[in-house]
Amino acid sequence: MKTMRTPTPPAAEERAGSPLAPSTSTRTSRMPARLGLRPRDGLFLLGMLAVIAATVAVLAAGGSALTSRRAATSPTAAPASLGAQVVAAQMQQYMFPAPSPGLMEPSVDAAGNVWVGEMSTNKLARLNPHTGAVSTWTPPGGKFNIMETAVDRAGDVWFTEQAANYIGRFHPATQRFTTYPLEQVNGHSSAPQALAFDSVGKLWFTELTSSKIGRLDPATGAITTWRVPSITNNPSSYPYALAPRGGQVWFGYLSGGAVGRLDPATGKTQVIKLATAQAQIFSMTQDAQGRVWFTELEQGKIGMIDTATGRATEIAVPAAVGGSPAAGLYGIVAAKDGSVWFACSSANALVQYDPDTQFFTFHTLAVPGSVPYGVALDGEGRVWFSADASPRNYVGRMLS
Repeated sequence: MKTMRTPTPPAAEERAGSPLAPSTSTRTSRMPARLGLRPRDGLFLLGMLAVIAATVAVLAAGGSALTSRRAATSPTAAPASLGAQVVAAQMQQYMFPAPSPGLMEPSVDAAGNVWVGEMSTNKLARLNPHTGAVSTWTPPGGKFNIMETAVDRAGDVWFTEQAANYIGRFHPATQRFTTYPLEQVNGHSSAPQALAFDSVGKLWFTELTSSKIGRLDPATGAITTWRVPSITNNPSSYPYALAPRGGQVWFGYLSGGAVGRLDPATGKTQVIKLATAQAQIFSMTQDAQGRVWFTELEQGKIGMIDTATGRATEIAVPAAVGGSPAAGLYGIVAAKDGSVWFACSSANALVQYDPDTQFFTFHTLAVPGSVPYGVALDGEGRVWFSADASPRNYVGRMLS
């Protein structure tokens, strides 16, 4: 079902200056007690959803018997990996000044600046890798929940503010914010999470608790939404990650073990059930061949969707040599050379997967307990990531 609403004047548009001026203070604002957990804990998703009434109980029950409301396509058999190796990561590291700011999922602009939300300090941050300087701005009405960021062709920075229930836009040249409020769900936030631009510049996003996928037209501010069918006994579907591709929108369910494809023209959704009903799809990306890749948060697998056939293949991630089973699989990107990079918290590594050889390389991070999280590519195809090491979070750039 598609719904469209007439754009309203932006809820907030403010010029730099108190309280929006860049801040370089190292003073930390404490995370509100309602958030409870560190952003990258294995229970982070449950902790975050506790902000939205009644969601935690639903996710906790996600492992019960599940039935799809639509015909599902079975995933193909997972290929056996030909092997893995562990190497020391060759990387450049940029420490953030505030203690434990809670770095979320980053993006990189055309000038090479890295933009990322600081959950614990309630700020949008910019890292200048040429100088190492970090500048921050406080979003209007922010509630410590900037989740993902994306940079458009003009250099504006977009972000989801999950608890404040809006899509945000920051114009670096004028240092002004504009917010695009979303409809509430029973008086609570719709919990916007993932966002990504399509090939024509429209911004797509997921609304976790309203069970919708949305599209925002940056030129007009118009927002159109499509409801995502539930695949569990709960009426809510919890779409989390997404990747627009060729006029279609691929997305991942946080509960129920499935990925889906939305056709915006018809409003129809195809559901592809995965092997494990408990699988939580955390992040998605697309490669140059038209395939969509995704991470399964705690199931120790990555996945690939052949968008031409609509089939999904799950690939078991081996444990790092001498390590524990792979878990805490967060951000994922597809590099220009065809390899796929993703964060693996349990191995304290960024992992590079070669689809041609089915070989995994674990790039172990020098900082113990880095908790690698978001992953992004810059214009030259270099891999960047955010890390939640305590007490000094950092952003890293892979050198090889």
